[in-house]
Amino acid sequence: MFLPMNGAGQRAHDRSRSREVVPAPAPIERIVEAQSRGDWESVTQLLEQHWSSLLRTSRAAMREVVNALPDAVLEAKSRWSAARQYLNFAPDDGRVRRVRFDFEAAQPNEAGELIDDLAQFTGQTAHERGQGHFRGAAAFAATAIEAVNGASPAEVRTLRPLLPGLRVQWATSLLFAGDIRAALTEFESAYDDAVAFDSDRMATAAAGSIALVHSLTGDFVLARSWLRRQPTALNGGLGGPGGGDGGPGDAVTVMGVLAAANIAIDELNVEEARAWLAKDPGDEVAPEQWALRLGVASRLEVLRGDPLAQSLRNRAAIRARPAHLSEDGLNGCALRFSDVGIRLALKDARGAAESLAALEAGDSELHRQAALIAHVWRLVRAGEHVQAVAVMESVPAGGRSLRVGMELLAAATVIHMRAGATARAAALFRTLTTMVAEQGFNGVLMRFGDAEYEALCLSSGVQLNAHQVRRALIAELHTDAPAVEPEIKLTARERVVLRHLLQSRKLNDIATLEHVSPNTVKTQLRSLFKKLGVSSRDDAIKVGRGNPGLWSDSGL
Repeated sequence: MFLPMNGAGQRAHDRSRSREVVPAPAPIERIVEAQSRGDWESVTQLLEQHWSSLLRTSRAAMREVVNALPDAVLEAKSRWSAARQYLNFAPDDGRVRRVRFDFEAAQPNEAGELIDDLAQFTGQTAHERGQGHFRGAAAFAATAIEAVNGASPAEVRTLRPLLPGLRVQWATSLLFAGDIRAALTEFESAYDDAVAFDSDRMATAAAGSIALVHSLTGDFVLARSWLRRQPTALNGGLGGPGGGDGGPGDAVTVMGVLAAANIAIDELNVEEARAWLAKDPGDEVAPEQWALRLGVASRLEVLRGDPLAQSLRNRAAIRARPAHLSEDGLNGCALRFSDVGIRLALKDARGAAESLAALEAGDSELHRQAALIAHVWRLVRAGEHVQAVAVMESVPAGGRSLRVGMELLAAATVIHMRAGATARAAALFRTLTTMVAEQGFNGVLMRFGDAEYEALCLSSGVQLNAHQVRRALIAELHTDAPAVEPEIKLTARERVVLRHLLQSRKLNDIATLEHVSPNTVKTQLRSLFKKLGVSSRDDAIKVGRGNPGLWSDSGL
């Protein structure tokens, strides 16, 4: 039962309420308020600052504001004309809109039917890509590109302000389908159009995506060049991860951030790679890049010596999504290639072989190149040098990316070194280190054992700046985890329990997560300890860390 307040109580209550924190107005509210004052400079600044989030949360209101921009604003910056046309036909939420293009709200044009078709194709390619149907997405993108290529000069003039954003969508679909050559062509066209029409965001998206592709293929000179061509107002170009506002980027900057992190990893610059990944906006803001960020993070963990933790994170991320999102295109390539690297680092031969088989089953150029690198190094590590040479010789020199060329050169150096051909190995090493110095691909030097590397530096007379960094990282990678007999076979339930132990979970937590009683978990632990030949959780964890084949199911 509530009693009425006396006068003093009421005044105290009023003072308390007056001190309550008033939430800050949402960006769209601030924009509408600035519009009501006629403050168009603030309107455009706020639109630019919150563009990505507004597209997700307030697209309809955003469209009304942009349609109300006065002619003076449109004439001062042509990108607002493009933004107006884009918002009036862009699909909402990745789906094809039921209504046709709104001709009255947009600028007069001579490409009405074509714009309408491109809106439909673009919506379909984004929708298919979001569902993980990458080949279907690429087919719609190719249809849209063909339509533009067949457009009349008058139609192209009308379309050009719109093309940067459209081309980025089409190129992204081609890239995720694994067609990197066609994707690069379209990203480059998008960049040129974006620069011509003062669209900093689309220029950043295109340049960052191009840089990422070149970082994957090993052309780091080109990758860095494209990062420098990004508008510095958005992410600091190549000024370092501290550029810009210091916080995470958004969906437009994510590809450039991942490219910069990937380059830093290949330079053996662990701290810079971490700093770049800290600027990655994450799955919530840029969900399409989830597999790419796992791939980059996996390379970093293999380099810095904690691949087991990343393997568990990858497993959780993959299982949280529909299977088709990780089986095809660029996603499948990134996940499988990173998993091969993790398995090799953990000395899990069976898991590496299974992930390699899945990688080799892919039909894109990226799949073929990644599978070639993984296959050759797996053979070299196993001492199967004749087979490794046969695989290397089966690939024509013209079909090798820079990354593949340097990886195979390193593998050939190791093979000659182990065969006693010291002079030939030294000559190959000199050629390799020349390429490493040109491209900054220091990561390939981690392929050599410590003794081999020291001997090659001595015999070739080469000394690289990365020498001390490499030695420090090699020391970090040392592990003294006990090995177990290969014939030990754990049951499915024992593997599950071991994975929980590796994630530092207590007995009661495991029971809750697995929907069983604590006594059941105790029984499984006793059986697990007996098979591993240990008597404590800590010892079981040590064995698990050194022998991932015990707890992995298959590949990923």
